[in-house]
Amino acid sequence: MKRPSIYPLMLLLLLPAAGCRKYSGEKAAAERAAWHDAIRDSITEISARRHSDSLRLAGLHASLAEELPRFTQIGNPREVEPYYILSSFKASYPLTSTGIAARMTASEQYELIAALSGSRFDAIRVTAGGASAESDVVPADQALNYTAAGLTTVAFSGARADSIGELVKANAAGPVTLEYLSAGRRVGSVTLSGAQKDWLSTTWSVCGAHSEAQRLERSLMVDARKIQLMEMRLRQEGEKAAGSE
Repeated sequence: MKRPSIYPLMLLLLLPAAGCRKYSGEKAAAERAAWHDAIRDSITEISARRHSDSLRLAGLHASLAEELPRFTQIGNPREVEPYYILSSFKASYPLTSTGIAARMTASEQYELIAALSGSRFDAIRVTAGGASAESDVVPADQALNYTAAGLTTVAFSGARADSIGELVKANAAGPVTLEYLSAGRRVGSVTLSGAQKDWLSTTWSVCGAHSEAQRLERSLMVDARKIQLMEMRLRQEGEKAAGSE
């Protein structure tokens, strides 16, 4: 039967030095054996998680390798670095009228670009499937929020923009409403077309897969270090026990 891991890792690693010295003979041996079993159980558990994460990461890399060629790199004098647009929507960007677009930064982060003709705005809200997601407020600064020829264009990114992409993807089969907000007040509203929903959700899928791959890569490195520390501690205790015989 599998023994539950009841100790945090660092405490578990310190237990032989801190606990077994209080006892001698059979009780000390029993304490040490229990510690060895707990460490080995932890190694087995973390190794299984690493295996699962490795498979998931390989799948994400395969998906990204398939999807990234669908994007075209675009350079823009207004931008510090190039960005990527779904090639099928290249002709629709930059926006020249009211609407919304999705793009990917050079570091594969999700960005939404919304435009509204005739009114200024500083945030957007998307409603779909009985839920809503709202962006951060982006004040007018002629960089991320600017107006030209009566068309206001605003760029949104970060966790709240991600939540909008996720909501659109989850509800792409149904109606999705985009609202334009100024100081919290609605100044415009449109229903997204099927093409717009596809643009936003497909771009989000790629950016989301990239973020998940990065998270798994970090987790795999941390877990590898945990296993290394536990195996080293087991060796140290084994060498100490052998030296005391």
